[in-house]
Parts: sequence; structure tokens; C-alpha cells
Amino acid sequence: MRPARWEAVAPPAGLPLATPVEITLAEPAAAEALQASLAAAGIPATLVQAPGGSARTVLFTEGLAPAPMTARHWAALAAARPARQPGAKLIFLQRLSADTGLEGLTRTLRREWPEVSAACWTLLENVSGEVIAGWLASASEDLWISPDGTARRAALGPLAAPRPLPPAEQGLWLVTGGARGVTATCAIEIARQSGGTFLLAGRSAETPWPADVPETSDLKSLRGLMASAAVKRGEKPSPAAIDKAARAALAGLEIRATLAEIRAAGAGAHYLQMDTSDAASVDAALSTIGQRFGQITGLIHGAGIIADRLVEEKTEAELRRVLATKAEGLFHILARIDRAALRHVGLFSSASAFFGNRGQSDYAMANAILANAGRALRAELPAAQVKVFDWGPWEGGMVDATLASHFRQQGVPLIPLGEGARIFAHELLAGDTADVELVVGTVWSDT
Repeated sequence: MRPARWEAVAPPAGLPLATPVEITLAEPAAAEALQASLAAAGIPATLVQAPGGSARTVLFTEGLAPAPMTARHWAALAAARPARQPGAKLIFLQRLSADTGLEGLTRTLRREWPEVSAACWTLLENVSGEVIAGWLASASEDLWISPDGTARRAALGPLAAPRPLPPAEQGLWLVTGGARGVTATCAIEIARQSGGTFLLAGRSAETPWPADVPETSDLKSLRGLMASAAVKRGEKPSPAAIDKAARAALAGLEIRATLAEIRAAGAGAHYLQMDTSDAASVDAALSTIGQRFGQITGLIHGAGIIADRLVEEKTEAELRRVLATKAEGLFHILARIDRAALRHVGLFSSASAFFGNRGQSDYAMANAILANAGRALRAELPAAQVKVFDWGPWEGGMVDATLASHFRQQGVPLIPLGEGARIFAHELLAGDTADVELVVGTVWSDT
């Protein structure tokens, strides 16, 4: 495990600029100002609605447009497709804010399109076109660029020495995606070490176990048992209906098991349905929480879905689903709670946000947004512990047997559930507050 840091980058080395140059018109004012700055530097550039496929350098202003978060990120991905050609240099511009994550896209593009140079330049405050023009001849890498023309890039730094855990706090924790899987394991470990009350929120209902079916955790066996029980009752449900009911029963079983483990650890535990992607669902759940329990002091955001597909094939609907649960879901919650009451914030991100990963452009962007949101929260709440965990692959969670075999073939070990949960709890409760983004596990940085 190592923290993500931002290190200074040497000024451009005077590399020749690949021409011709195009600038997308997603944000016209920025595009026109940039075109004028390039012209003053002797670099002609053409303004285009979409790349024509012949430019050697393309500057994308989609990330600067005053559009909603998800629309901006989809527009950038869609605009990249026609610009793909061997040797092309694609530079995506965005302003530093909590809801930006185009570096997740460029890190993925560098894996999927090795013949293309892709970079995300995050502009701090009011960076002029002259400053941007001055960096155009540099090698392509993701940068934070300051108004004075200096820049920084992401790097992995050394981890601070571990600190002892603080005394247990009786806080009120909201855990999204926390009743099942990896997030549940982490919530249980936090409960063991901190106590308090845990409100586990998920999309699944806490479905009771069928009264006439023996309990089992095996889906295939359960489908058979439920089908036999239905026949005995004189019913003929379809295989699809049996599968749906079996999955719901197993979800309910897992929810109750997690609640029982948290209570066995000496903490309080309750479950409520909440779909983080649905603002109305979040409103209703948080209203209930406020009335019954009070202010949330700890937030663990583990909700997320994947819809893996290469950039060339990615659909807008897939991207919207992925960002809705992971990124928009976080902002739905933060907009509806008293953030000043938060003492701990733990956000489940992925190593794909830091390194990129084939097929996961939307997931990488969603998690890169979490990293930027975490840094913004840390600045807003200097007394709170705010941690963004860029996890490598876990044993369990979204990693099935086939994917686990793939990771083993790539030399990427899986994070054991118990070890990952201990890392999460210790860093969230006692980690160095200066380290916001943590890359955890041996990941595919060299593959």
C-alpha cells in the first residue's frame, strides 16, 4: 500500500509539436481563447465540433463545459473515438473540482490505444492559454497545471509509519453497499475496532428466507430446493422467477449475517433500502435516518457496479449506470447530510482509477472522481479522516473464479478479505491525515 502524491514536473523539454492541431468546441469560450493563445505562439489550430481524424494533436474542452458531471465525461469519451490514429496526441482539459475524473479516461486509453498518447491536464484556478501552449511540446502525461506555469504529476509516495488506534468512538456510520461482500467485511472490522451504530444501505430488500426451504448459501442448490417446494405447493414458476427469488433470498440471508456479525462485535446494526443512484431514494432514506438516529458521523461509500467494455464499444447507458451508483451516488449523499458532522469518510475506489484498466474507462472515471471528491472533502474538513482506497482485486467481491484466474496469470495476487479489512479499518481510523488517496495491493501497473 502506498499513498498517491503529486510531484513537481520539469518544464517542457522543447519537443517538436505534432501538427496539425484541433481544438474541440464543447466549451466555445475556452476553445477560442486557447486558439488565440496558440496563434500568438505561432501554432495554428482549427476549432472543430468533433475531431476529424487527421489532426496529430487534439485538445478536448469537453471537461471544461458547463454540463452535468456525467454528461461531461460521456462527451469526452465519445469525442475521443474519431481522434484515434497512430501517433496522435490527445489532451483532455478539465478544471480541478470534486466532480472531475477524466484522468481515469486517459489512463485507460493508454492501455487500450497504445499507438496514441493520451493525457488529462487539470487546470488549477485560472490557467491561461499561454501556459497551456507552453506545455504542448511536453511528453504526454496527466498533469496538474498551475497559473504560474508549473505542473505536478501523480506518483506513489512512501507510507507513513503506522500509528496506534484512537479510543473507540460511538459514532453513527452510514455504509453504502455495506450489507454484502467486501464492503460488509470492512464495516464489520470497523465495528470491532470502533463500536458505534452502523446503518447498512443497499438496493436489495431484506427478503425473508422461504419457510418451506432448508437454508443454504449455494445458489444452484437453492434454485433446485425452491423449484421442488413450488411443485409441492402445486405451482409452476418459470426458471427466471425461481432464479430471481433465490437470489433475493440469498441477499436477505447475507444481509442478516452481516448485521449479526456487527452486533456480535458490540456495535449496533440496522439495514435500510437505499439506491444511491436515485436522489429520491437517498432523500427518503436519509430522512428516516435523521428522524430515528441523528447525525451521520462516519460515511463508508462502497456502492458500485461495473459494465466492462472497450472505449470503442462503450455505450452512454453503461457509462451512466456506472457513474450514477459510484460518483453521483456520493454527491447525492453529501448534498443531503451535515458534512461538518463527519469525522470519518472512507471511499471505495479502484486501482483502475490510478493506473487505468482495459475495458473500464467509465469505472476508472467514476473512481477518479471519488479521488478528487476525497481531496475536496479533506480541504473542507481538515479535522476529519478522509481516505480514498484505490483497491487492487479482492478475493470475492466483483472477482469471480474466471477473473481471479486471469489476475493470477498476470502475476497480480488478490487481496485477502481479512487483510484488506484490517488495512481499511486502520487507515480510516488512524492513518496519516495527509494521505488521502491510497493505492492498495499489488496491481497491474506494469502489465
